[in-house]
Amino acid sequence: MSMSDLVPPRPDLPHSTAPEEPRRQKATWRWWEAIGVYLLIMLASSLFTLPLLDTIRPTGLAEVVASAVMALANVGMLLLWLSRFHPRWRAAVGFPKRLWPEIRAGLLFGAVLYPVVVLGVGLVLTVAYQVLSGHPVEAPRQLPEELPAIGLVASAVYAVVIAPIHEELFFRGILFRSIRDRHGFGAGVVGSGLAFGLIHYHEGPALNSLLLMSIMVFTGIGLAWVYERRGNIVANTVAHATFNTIGLILIFALD
Repeated sequence: MSMSDLVPPRPDLPHSTAPEEPRRQKATWRWWEAIGVYLLIMLASSLFTLPLLDTIRPTGLAEVVASAVMALANVGMLLLWLSRFHPRWRAAVGFPKRLWPEIRAGLLFGAVLYPVVVLGVGLVLTVAYQVLSGHPVEAPRQLPEELPAIGLVASAVYAVVIAPIHEELFFRGILFRSIRDRHGFGAGVVGSGLAFGLIHYHEGPALNSLLLMSIMVFTGIGLAWVYERRGNIVANTVAHATFNTIGLILIFALD
């Protein structure tokens, strides 16, 4: 079975041996504009959420709540920017007429993406980094330690709902779209994948952080591929949510 068989082509496009270019409005924003706006939005939302880190206890719960609020603020400001300066953004990003085929494709691809990237690519990268460094390498934990029950619920909502919407809107719908429309699919995949990896930096030993970011680069590449194949933002968002759900279940099960 090939990777193309895992995510069927869009039902509203004709079947052919050569994939057709999706009929959509090209992005009117440039990649450098998107990154600049996103960095400013990240700065503004981080300042907005700083008080949460001082008022909520324990610290782990505060980090989860602050991350969720920050992501929601980012989504709101991104949509405001798009609506104000790029009013035809919906046609460029792509929204499906029928939701269920996209949800089904996203669930399937997300379920396959996790073992391929984390257990396959992740294992190869782990061995490579260990051989090169001569030291054990392990991806850092992405959830705070010893969360209370409400913290576990907040983590699940953030990982399965908020983070996929936030990250897919920017990294695939905005960044990948802008690079892809002007420089081609390859450039879009590499550029958005690298940015997606960088945003997943976690403080810790350098190689551990590098391992996590490297895995996320390949995850971003896979999500960009399904976005390109399906032609809308829904399938890759569902795939991202499925990917995070599997990871969250494994984290909770191994604790």
